[in-house]
Amino acid sequence: MTTTRSFQQNQIEVGILEHNGTEYAAYGATVFRREVTAYLKFKKNHYWLSSWSGETKLASRSEIVERFWDGSLALMFRLPRGRFIVGYALGDDGMLFRGELIDHCDEDEARRHAVMVSRNWAELDAEDEEVFQAELAEV
Repeated sequence: MTTTRSFQQNQIEVGILEHNGTEYAAYGATVFRREVTAYLKFKKNHYWLSSWSGETKLASRSEIVERFWDGSLALMFRLPRGRFIVGYALGDDGMLFRGELIDHCDEDEARRHAVMVSRNWAELDAEDEEVFQAELAEV
């Protein structure tokens, strides 16, 4: 049997999955300084950020800045007073979003920053995948 739950501690969510008596835990939605991690939700042509447990964390105006060949996205969320959350999602609904809060800029600068952040995260993901595949080959 598999069950899931999560709890919030300060600005960090921990998601717990229990399967056949063994618990597995991982960070869920987190805010640390200017870094934001959440899960992407999509409904009626609108994206928002949610927690691992599905709770809405941010439902502001969003924009796909760029869609990459692998299905990943560079996204921008508009906040009040010239602030934006920009970042990278591995794909559409339910996928992990990693980004950062930027402020004191216009929309064009925020879009450029979203693409830059996305490319940085994509490079890290590619490196992680390469290491993972090498470890699988050793088994």
